[in-house]
Amino acid sequence: MLPAAYPDPTDVPFSGLVEDLKFNEDLKVVEEQTRKMLKAVDPNKNFLPGQPRICLDDGPKDGKDPLLLYLDESHKTDKLDELLPYMRFIFVQTPSHEHIMPLHHQAAHARDVKVTENPGLHLVWYHEIIYVKPIPAYFYSPAFWEYLENTGEKDKTLYKACVGFMRSYYMLIKYEIDFKEACKLGLIPRKGKGKGRLPSYEEWCRFIMPFARVGDKHVNYRYNYGELRLTRINNTAMFFRFRLAYYHIYPQWGSFLEHTLAPIITIFVVCSVLLDSMQVVLTAIAMVNSPPDGVWPRFVDASIWFPVVVMLSIAAILLVTLLCVGIMGAKDFLRGNRVRREKKRGVTNVGIRTHGMVW
Repeated sequence: MLPAAYPDPTDVPFSGLVEDLKFNEDLKVVEEQTRKMLKAVDPNKNFLPGQPRICLDDGPKDGKDPLLLYLDESHKTDKLDELLPYMRFIFVQTPSHEHIMPLHHQAAHARDVKVTENPGLHLVWYHEIIYVKPIPAYFYSPAFWEYLENTGEKDKTLYKACVGFMRSYYMLIKYEIDFKEACKLGLIPRKGKGKGRLPSYEEWCRFIMPFARVGDKHVNYRYNYGELRLTRINNTAMFFRFRLAYYHIYPQWGSFLEHTLAPIITIFVVCSVLLDSMQVVLTAIAMVNSPPDGVWPRFVDASIWFPVVVMLSIAAILLVTLLCVGIMGAKDFLRGNRVRREKKRGVTNVGIRTHGMVW
C-alpha cells in the first residue's frame, strides 16, 4: 500500500536503501563549503568502490568536479532522452518501464547478452544482441545515494538516471535463475570490502525492492521505457536529428552501406523483374499478328499471360505485406498512445507486455 502522501503511484520517490543490509560501508558524506562531498572511510582507499581510477580527494578541474564528470559519463542518457519523444512515430515500443523481459527469457528470443558500460545502450537490442550495463559497486553504498541526491543539480538528472537504471534491474532479474545468470555475467557486484562475496538471492531481493516502488516522475525519461530496439533509435536519429545513426555496431563503411543499400537493392530487383515481365508481354503481343508456324502460337500465348501472372503475384505479395505491417504498426501506435493517456491519469497497471506487435 502507498502512503496517503502519494496517491499517484507514478509520484513515489526513492526512499533509500534497506538499512540493515550494509552491502558497502566504504563511503561517507561530509560537509565542505556548504555542499556535501563523498569521501572514503578508509583514507588508504580514497577511491570510488569498484572504480579505483576515480580518486575522491581530487579537487575541481576547470571548475568541474571529476567525480560528477565521471558519474555523468557513466549514467546519464541525454542523447537517448532527446530522441525518445520522436520515437512514437517510428513504431516505438509501449512507453512502460515494465516492458523488459527477464534475463533468462532473452535466450528464448535467441539474444546474446553483451555487457557494456555505455549507459545509452542499456537494454537496447539489435536482432540477436541485447546490451546490459552492470551495476557498479558504489551503488551498494547508502552514503553514495545521499551524496547523489544532494549534488546541487536543479533537475536531478543524474540522480533520476541512476534510480531509473536500478529500477530496470527489478524487471530484468525476476527469478533466481536470472540472478544466477546475472552473477555469471558480472552484472551484480560483490558486497563488502575487498573482493567480498556476492549477495544471496534473498539479500538481492531486499536490496532491489525500494527501487521497484519508484514512480516514473522520479526517473529520467529514458527509464519511462523498457527495452528499446536499436534500428528504431537509429532511424529516429536519421529522420529527426539528421545523423547517420545513434550507434553503429559495425563502424566500418562497408557494413554501414551493406545495411543501408539492402532495401534499395531489393526495390531495384523487384522493379527490374516487373519491367522485364512487361517487356516480355509487349514482345509477345507484337508476335500475335504474325505467329510462327507449329506450336509456337501456344508459347506466344503463354508468354503473354505468364508475365502478367508474375506481376500480379508480386503486387499481391507487396500489398499483403504492407497491409500486415500497417495493421500491426497501427496497433502498436494506438496502444502506445492509450498507455500514455492512462499513465497521465495515474493508472500504472498498463503496458505490462514484454513486447509489442512489431519487433
